[in-house]
Amino acid sequence: MTLAIIDRVVQALCLEVDALGSGQSNWRVLAEEDLLHEAAICIFGSQMHFEVAVAAANRARNSGLLQLSAMTNKTQRYEARVVAALSKPLRVQIAGHRRSVLPRFKNRLASLLTATVKRIYGQETSFQSMLGAARSASQARASLVEMVSGFGPKQASLYLRRVGFSSELAVLDTHILDYLKMARGIDPKPGSLSRLSVYEQIEHQFRQVANDFGHGVGCVDLAMWVTMRVAKREAIL
Repeated sequence: MTLAIIDRVVQALCLEVDALGSGQSNWRVLAEEDLLHEAAICIFGSQMHFEVAVAAANRARNSGLLQLSAMTNKTQRYEARVVAALSKPLRVQIAGHRRSVLPRFKNRLASLLTATVKRIYGQETSFQSMLGAARSASQARASLVEMVSGFGPKQASLYLRRVGFSSELAVLDTHILDYLKMARGIDPKPGSLSRLSVYEQIEHQFRQVANDFGHGVGCVDLAMWVTMRVAKREAIL
């Protein structure tokens, strides 16, 4: 698939996304458990396919692990419960096929979620209060990177988009980076995007790409993610 074809597909998808509207959540009316659930999805998503991450976070919620009453001072017990919940296969649908998947890195995922719960609720704060105190999307992202174990700029940006706080922060995952390399020759060093300053530099260049398409960052990001993912999955890129 050539760059010109990719750009046409992205443009067409952007028109569809705009026509459908945002369909986003409103973080102001979400319960704290819902905000933690979204955080769990983004934490898990850094280690596995997104569909598996959603299923794993749903398992944690259905097991009562995201209720505030489950978050006691006994962190070892809480972490063990998360490990147990993730030790059984998950039923997920990937590329149109349903399958049972055993989560990878369940001990690490449990550790990250437990550390996040301890850090946030142990300090008597919450996702709701952190978002409410942020004066900008960039400030909210920086706070999340600091407070949520397993969150880098990409995960924090995705979280803010999913909860409806902001759709104007780029989610620079591998599919977006592959496009930037192909279209603009942008190829950051591996691991460098974990630094917020470097991430923001690449994000600024992506904003220019979004402007060229004539749509918002969130719209172009999503359309490009879908296009590149399908192209690679179908081995046509």
